[in-house]
Amino acid sequence: MINKYLILSLFLVVFTMQTRAQSNALSSSPYSLYGLGLSNETSTGKVNGLGGLGIAMPSSSFINNSNPAAFGSILLNSFLYDFGIKAQTNTLAEGNSTDSNITANFSNIALAFPVTKRSGFGITLIPLTSVGYSISGIETNIEGTSNSVFITDIVGTGGINDLKLNYGYALTNKFRLGITGSALFGQIKQTETDYLPSNTFVIEDINYYSGVRVGAGFQYDVFKNFSIGGTTQLPTSLSGSKSSTITLYTTDATTDLTENSESTIDDFNLPLELGFGLQTTLKKYFSLNLDYKKSYWTNTNQSDQLGTYVDQNLFGVGLQYAAEKKASKFFNNLEYRVGYNFNDGNLEVNDQRVKSSSLNLGIGIPFNDYTSSMINIGYSYGNKGQITNGLIKENYHLLSINLSLEGIWFQKRKID
Repeated sequence: MINKYLILSLFLVVFTMQTRAQSNALSSSPYSLYGLGLSNETSTGKVNGLGGLGIAMPSSSFINNSNPAAFGSILLNSFLYDFGIKAQTNTLAEGNSTDSNITANFSNIALAFPVTKRSGFGITLIPLTSVGYSISGIETNIEGTSNSVFITDIVGTGGINDLKLNYGYALTNKFRLGITGSALFGQIKQTETDYLPSNTFVIEDINYYSGVRVGAGFQYDVFKNFSIGGTTQLPTSLSGSKSSTITLYTTDATTDLTENSESTIDDFNLPLELGFGLQTTLKKYFSLNLDYKKSYWTNTNQSDQLGTYVDQNLFGVGLQYAAEKKASKFFNNLEYRVGYNFNDGNLEVNDQRVKSSSLNLGIGIPFNDYTSSMINIGYSYGNKGQITNGLIKENYHLLSINLSLEGIWFQKRKID
């Protein structure tokens, strides 16, 4: 049995660590320079091996963060917990040059439990976006001179966290509704270092964002082996403020100066997002998931200095094989997953969309035969952008490991 007080304590500890770690580089992609950074590509538990799909997937024994309606199928007396980490290697190609780097961090922490026989509640802390870019060696002419230049390095880190509350209710044995509310908060830090002949300027800007977002979802089991689901995230605005520090370092270190300032910045608008999914069982042990999402970025009426926001479409397909569990056969208890998704991007740079796609593999390794607790391992190979019109081609390998646990509450011990 999992001690619920221990789990709650761990949740608070990791929550604190996650929010404090937001100033670190959570990404290593140059495309995180745009907007609030790159959208998070990982989710909870077995969903990662399916490419983040699961709008129509019920979740009686695991946490499905893709649709709040799924929380209406949590079994009475169950307590679900999911903790994940991820590591990613990126290879960037521009023209004839390439560069590689590695990042690693927490990917999520989540709790879920039933409220009544027909309803369940969940809390998930997960990144909404991540920022991690480095631009070095930018040469700029010094004003008033013909051949003198100064060198600039720019580093960006941080991201936005999503503390999500989900509630699902089963109106019938086949139809579930859910609502979700998110507290969005975080900071994005950009440090610009200008190297001049006789001194150095360091300009540090920290943008703070916060806001709330609400959404809803449904799941309907049309037939025994066929379910559909839908989700919506309403548009919202994140309010922002900026803290700036400008420091001058001189070569003799006798006239160093520092200036601080505070200011407000434009709100960042998140769009209306609609999703639809279906799940069906094939030949008893195979389950197929299909998801589609559309985000209406054009309606946000905002722009980025480096690109234009456009409506975004995401398509995904995932297949899982889970045989009948047998205590004496270890490999029969494993779950195997494969998925593919395509994202046509929400930004257009130099008249080219920043598209992305990924192939995903996953495996679920159970702890024992008495609960649904397991280690879920996911691997993704994907790419973003292309080597045309000044864009950068990015290829990445992403490994995610989720500890997905199921405990039982309020059940008397049985003594043999």
